[in-house]
Amino acid sequence: MKIRTWRLMAGQGFRNVFRNRIMSLASISAIAAALFVLGLVLAMVLNFNNIISGLESKVEITVFLKDNVQSHEIEAMSRQLNDWEGIKEWKFVSRDEALENWREEWGEQKYLLDGYTAENNPLPDSFHITVENPDYVTEMVEKLRKLTKVEVVQYSKDVVDTITRIANATRILGLAVVVILIIMAMIIIHNTIRISVYSRRREINIMKYIGATDWYIRWPFIMEGISLGIMGAVIAGSLTAGIYYLLVQQLAESPMEGNILSLLQLLPLESIIYQIVGLFLLVGSVVGVIASVLSIRKHLRV
Repeated sequence: MKIRTWRLMAGQGFRNVFRNRIMSLASISAIAAALFVLGLVLAMVLNFNNIISGLESKVEITVFLKDNVQSHEIEAMSRQLNDWEGIKEWKFVSRDEALENWREEWGEQKYLLDGYTAENNPLPDSFHITVENPDYVTEMVEKLRKLTKVEVVQYSKDVVDTITRIANATRILGLAVVVILIIMAMIIIHNTIRISVYSRRREINIMKYIGATDWYIRWPFIMEGISLGIMGAVIAGSLTAGIYYLLVQQLAESPMEGNILSLLQLLPLESIIYQIVGLFLLVGSVVGVIASVLSIRKHLRV
């Protein structure tokens, strides 16, 4: 089609939005409301995923070595750990360093440990391993226990299992809510376009009889659907950004003591808003196209 034809159809689609102002306003408001709720849910899911990712990255395995392990054997274990998949970082803690750390943890009562020296130090050499993901823990623990110089492998299995369950449930629930809200936005746009199409059904029939193609008739309604979706997306994006910004500011200004909200560390606005607004525009445009095509399909069968 020629550029002039595209302009004509786009202009007609935009005019339809303003021609049916009350209906369009109701539709835009409903779309904005649905997308606004979607935005809040997405912000919550992104923040919760960030918290879970932080917990996942802090899952630690402590490997206590047997007595009298030689330095070359420790170096050999270090090379092995460097080659293993799933290890985020590891640190070797010698017996002497472990004793010093123990004294620091006791603070003012560290004098109670004065009886321990390098000769009678009860603490073993150890490796402290941080894994990239809890999914690696079980396999890694089994491999570590098979090493000849390892005495004990210690980790909190219950904590790892709980983090994994929460992470999986959160992602599934978040995805389900997002899908439901997208379907709601599609239904809203579909009903609005369908009413607009019904009010102009005779005009559509006349255009069909004089030889207009189906796509020539469809495009103005598609442009109308896209316009409604984008307008709702812009409003919802602005509301989401504003509410989220105020919440971040409120948490930043809250007293550090006596306020449970101060425990939350929200992601900065700029790290999530582009994803949310981008999704809004995509959902608004795509849903507008699909709803428009479905709405007009019946009236093209002349």
